[in-house]
Amino acid sequence: MPEVHLQTHLSYRNIAVTSENKLVYLLVEAAPSAGLGLGPAALNLAIVLDKSGSMYAHDKLEYVISAVGHVMEKLRASDIACVIAFADKARVLIPASQIYDRESARRMVRNIDSIDVGSGTEMLNGIRAANDELRKNLSAERMNHMILLTDGLTLHEGACKEACMMAAAEGISVSTIGVGDDFNEQFLLDIATACRGTSYYIDIPRDIPTIFDQELRGVQNVVVRNPRLSLKLSRDISIRKAYKVKPMINDLGVVPTADRVAHIDLGEIQKDETQSFLFELVLPSRKPGTYRVAKTEIMFDIPELGQRDKTVSEEVLISYTEDQSQASVVTPQVMAVVDAVSVFRQQTRALEFAASGDRGKATQLLRSAATQLLSQGQQELANQALEEAGRIEQGGGASSAGTKKLQYGTRKLTQLLEPLDLSSLSGGNPE
Repeated sequence: MPEVHLQTHLSYRNIAVTSENKLVYLLVEAAPSAGLGLGPAALNLAIVLDKSGSMYAHDKLEYVISAVGHVMEKLRASDIACVIAFADKARVLIPASQIYDRESARRMVRNIDSIDVGSGTEMLNGIRAANDELRKNLSAERMNHMILLTDGLTLHEGACKEACMMAAAEGISVSTIGVGDDFNEQFLLDIATACRGTSYYIDIPRDIPTIFDQELRGVQNVVVRNPRLSLKLSRDISIRKAYKVKPMINDLGVVPTADRVAHIDLGEIQKDETQSFLFELVLPSRKPGTYRVAKTEIMFDIPELGQRDKTVSEEVLISYTEDQSQASVVTPQVMAVVDAVSVFRQQTRALEFAASGDRGKATQLLRSAATQLLSQGQQELANQALEEAGRIEQGGGASSAGTKKLQYGTRKLTQLLEPLDLSSLSGGNPE
């Protein structure tokens, strides 16, 4: 049994023979084998906390102290962790070490309130301090990870991204947590996307401990490391766009190809987790028959089993037919993913139009997104989209809170979809 299951699904299994090119969606899914049965990965963890003046509002800092205390409780003897606080300056509260004395660690975390790191927000100092601590124990045998929390804007965003991406190149993943309405969500989303992490939005401070617990469980349950997806296209087939769609939607843009091969880093895969990617493919006209669309391949590591660069692959095939009834049949579950991505794209474009002053297009797209959200049973998000549309139409800008709810909420739409019936939809074998 392979350690990773790879499945491919096309929006159409049969397409009509015409003189026109055809747009087809390819969904690629990767999931660890249910029988993999590995224990939690040993951690090399850095927790980086904003301690600027705004963190004292609404008990945010108190909830953070509680959350990090719970993390200290749940670390194992094999784990290594450090905690850094930053404002204008950065201070290492707990140096990178195995946490044997949990009470002492909790006491150090509680002391965050008494240390002086200034009152502004210079995240770069915190990131650099975390990288220094993580590098002391950097190992391919460990899950090297940074959790970065903030509630506001920072100086030198570009340098922060660069420091995080340098860490990612060394094998350190970065997750980001934004609290409240005053942080730059695109900045935190960009870091998490580029650094194989997850980005969270917390609008209610009391949810901070829950999110920390969720993130810790996630990194402790990583079983597949360094997975890389290759899509080897057949001649005359091109990729128009690509999206990561599970566990959250991310726009990957136009994926470059070299010799008809596209490469994508997946990010570590957790136990019982599926990672999925959606590709918009342009297929040429052909005569009737079954043709190869692409070969998909995933290369991955499982250090706990001593496995490096293990591979699984699958061929993607499609049939060209003159039978219009066959060509009109779509794969409903794949199209449900396409619909979720469509909503995400509409709200993204709407907010871009709003920011550039094109209120008409922004309003139109938000109302269209609201209609689709209602059809998907997403009443709360639909109401938020309509509220922002009304605000923009009246001459105001999109609200900070509304923007964040839409950005983060629409990224999660694919989490609510039913899993695909892999036995009937796999595109790997001709009929």
